[in-house]
Amino acid sequence: ELAQLLRSELPKSPFVSSTEIAGAGFINFHLLPSAKLEVVRSILVQGESFGRSTLGGRKKVQIEFVSANPTGPLHVGHGRGAAYGASLSNLLSFAGWDVTREYYVNDAGRQMDILALSTWLRYLELYVDTLGCVAFPPNAYQGDYVREMA
Repeated sequence: ELAQLLRSELPKSPFVSSTEIAGAGFINFHLLPSAKLEVVRSILVQGESFGRSTLGGRKKVQIEFVSANPTGPLHVGHGRGAAYGASLSNLLSFAGWDVTREYYVNDAGRQMDILALSTWLRYLELYVDTLGCVAFPPNAYQGDYVREMA
């Protein structure tokens, strides 16, 4: 009943040939062939600017994405975050926003110093320290991946 009410209230469109109720809560719209061709014409005329918008009004927005922290194992989420962040940034830019992109790699500073020390201590533990004298501090990186790197 609700679908029928919605359908009856729809304004006429030069692009729609017909509508039909298609199950609970669904209305199918059938486009005229000319409507489909009009979209193709618009794409050809507008070229690479097809779909571009000024909605963002050149307002500034900063997108921070991916923190690929090399002190631990990388996983599929890092790649997904990179693809999502880059795509979102591109879409916002295309829609007229002034986008600043921040992509963090975290490959410098204290974390890297701790990783280097942790790897060195694991190396000593595995290959040099036959007496078990090397103390591995609790604030060092504890993961098995550190042993693999060592």
